[in-house]
Amino acid sequence: MIKIIPAILAKTSEEFEKLLRAVEPYVDRVHLDIGDGDFVPTKTISGYEELIKTETEVKFDVHLMVSRPEDQMYFWYKTKADRFLIHAETDHGHSNLIDQIHLNGRQVGLVLNPETQVDKIAGLIDDIDFVQFMTVHPGFYGSEFVESVINKILEFHGQYPSVPIFVDGGINLETVLRLVAVGATTLVVGSYVIEYQDVGKAIEELKKIVQNE
Repeated sequence: MIKIIPAILAKTSEEFEKLLRAVEPYVDRVHLDIGDGDFVPTKTISGYEELIKTETEVKFDVHLMVSRPEDQMYFWYKTKADRFLIHAETDHGHSNLIDQIHLNGRQVGLVLNPETQVDKIAGLIDDIDFVQFMTVHPGFYGSEFVESVINKILEFHGQYPSVPIFVDGGINLETVLRLVAVGATTLVVGSYVIEYQDVGKAIEELKKIVQNE
């Protein structure tokens, strides 16, 4: 079953609350984008402060678009977030961080920016729960879809057929089936859902396409 997960990128607690409540009736999981203003230009909410205070049945993936993810994991373990996404480009000892996340009862995946090659994470494939390919440059809603990543996903899927593949960025009614065709199992959707006037309809349209594929 292909999963559709809406992405939330919020600069204030109020924006986070508004976006969460908009998608909450239609999904069981949300992808929370966290930017530090360094690894990506966008500075978002801390995220863990909001999750500690928020009452919801929704589960959370946390995408740490930050230079030093290891510096904030202590705070995230106090939240209900159960899956974490760490960028391959920020490696300050990812093997230890992956072990720590697992010891705290969570899942973890590594994220590859469009230009980053799979070789970067080859030694860690057996230690992670999934891989996420960015099909845009991260940090913003509505960034341009990077076509070259499709071949990278196809090659990865051929080499590691049992590893779940998440794809994040530029997903809409035109790109969704192309990504499923090359091996994507989870599609993280930001602007197409968040900027759509009818959030529920946008999610249902994407679900219908992948379920009928």
